[in-house]
Amino acid sequence: MRKLIDLLFKNKIYLAMVLFIIALNALIYVDKRDHRSEVSSEESHSGEKTKDSEEAFREEESPASSLFPDEQEIKLRQEKLLALASENPKLYFFLGIFNMMMLYVIFGGVILNVILMIRAVRRQPISISGGPPAEAKWTLGDVIRVVLIFLTSGYAFIIVQALAAPSVPILYNDNFRMVFNTAVINIVGISVILYFVRRSGQGPEALGITRENTGRNIGYAALGYLALIPVLLVIMLLTYQVTRIFHYEPPVQPIVEVFMKEKETSVLVLSTIFAAVFGPVAEEIFFRGFMYPAVRKSTGRIPAMVITSAVFAFLHAHLVGFLPIFVLGMLLVYLFERTASIVPSVLVHIFHNVAMVAFVFVMRAAGIQ
Repeated sequence: MRKLIDLLFKNKIYLAMVLFIIALNALIYVDKRDHRSEVSSEESHSGEKTKDSEEAFREEESPASSLFPDEQEIKLRQEKLLALASENPKLYFFLGIFNMMMLYVIFGGVILNVILMIRAVRRQPISISGGPPAEAKWTLGDVIRVVLIFLTSGYAFIIVQALAAPSVPILYNDNFRMVFNTAVINIVGISVILYFVRRSGQGPEALGITRENTGRNIGYAALGYLALIPVLLVIMLLTYQVTRIFHYEPPVQPIVEVFMKEKETSVLVLSTIFAAVFGPVAEEIFFRGFMYPAVRKSTGRIPAMVITSAVFAFLHAHLVGFLPIFVLGMLLVYLFERTASIVPSVLVHIFHNVAMVAFVFVMRAAGIQ
């Protein structure tokens, strides 16, 4: 902590960024608290209004129940599917094919994991070539600087966007604004990362941005994600049982809200491109290509893998989603460590996000929300 404070005071511009971020978050917190107080005051004068608000809240949170359904919701889904069979046979047939493909993929993942366990028992190492990555010449201080620039530019862009909204009607669409903001800020983040890498005397290849062994890396990504799928399913099932015991309903991630509720086709297309392709590329450049080597240089390989995967999971998910995302992060950083390329981790990330987006779209098409 002392080193962090000294670092900030030696870099006054970054200290100014910290103060800007803290001040803006304080203003946002006060504004939200005042808004909640006003709502509570208004609802206290009307019991019916409070009841309506609670019903609206439950309706708003309904997508969360689609991920962790109870017995009543499962029965309701079955009724919707039976109705769909007569109302839209083609869509019902497509859902059947989709489910069958999912089962084949899961079965293939189980077989692959059995093979890997047999090899582990026989002490036959997995042959993966290319790694480890070169030692980074940038530091943890550079990682902190990138994060501060990323956050500051993000808040500044949101302020500018709010001022420009009256002149640009599409900015009134909350979902478009969220996706557009994130895309622009990620471009800024990637640019800043490349600057710090260049300044340290290294090139993009130090981040794992390379075309070497591309075909082999694609194979590593496909097999890696295939093996991961059954593991994720087991973790999710166990998590589901725990949430039922504690009667906890997790919040819905904003991007899932977009796919479930957005009616503008253009916004859905942009959201899909961002979630399926652009987001994974930007995140892998930062978490695996930039952050991991800096942490690895200070802590060693295994601690760095755990630390960066934990940060990745913490920033991506709520309490319920932390463990699955953490395990995904461990696979992503393992592939980077073994291949010295972010191509496998980018592809696995894309596979995962495409699968999640496809699942949400299928649920939406079937009316299961």
